[in-house]
Amino acid sequence: MDAAIFTYGTIAVTAIISIMAFRIPSMAEENIFSTYYILEKHEYFRVVSSMFLHADWGHLLLNMFSFYSFSLSIELVYGFKTAALIYLLSGLGGGLLSLILNRKNMQYRALGASGAVSGTIFSSVFLIPGGSVLVFPLPIPIPSWAFAMLFVLASIYGLGRMSDNIGHDAHLGGALTGILVCALLYPDIISRQYILLAAIVIPTIIFFLLKDTIEKIIRR
Repeated sequence: MDAAIFTYGTIAVTAIISIMAFRIPSMAEENIFSTYYILEKHEYFRVVSSMFLHADWGHLLLNMFSFYSFSLSIELVYGFKTAALIYLLSGLGGGLLSLILNRKNMQYRALGASGAVSGTIFSSVFLIPGGSVLVFPLPIPIPSWAFAMLFVLASIYGLGRMSDNIGHDAHLGGALTGILVCALLYPDIISRQYILLAAIVIPTIIFFLLKDTIEKIIRR
């Protein structure tokens, strides 16, 4: 039986590094995602190192519980390599989208594994169809495909408003990267769910093509 080494190992490493950074603020400062240090100082490692940092215990526990809930099934069914590629590349994709969207804002800073976790969640929707997600405070689970569509719409809305501290760009970038990785690894599985794929990808493309116009409408 597969021991899900990647899932448990990632949780352990992330928890250790995050807790250390809680106690050593300079450690977080030297590894946090920062457009200034990435673009001006060329500290590109921050795109990855920031994935292992979290703002507080609540942030850490939420991300790791979400990761465990979806990554475990992926690793047990598809193996270590698939789970690792999805998580790491999704985190990188989320970070790169954040960098692109915030490249003119040298004050932008972020941390957390949200992009990687989002990629894992969305990959699970396609790789293990028929699942459900319990979303607080709803009393019953909702189908994973419905959760995926609502997540994309909420992220687009959040990006348009830009009025909170949630990394909607990293969420969306991670989710899309996770789907792309699945499409490259298992094209047959993705192609059989073309309606869901279109429902997720098309609104996202439209948003980026008409970003300025949509932001004006959302902020009214």
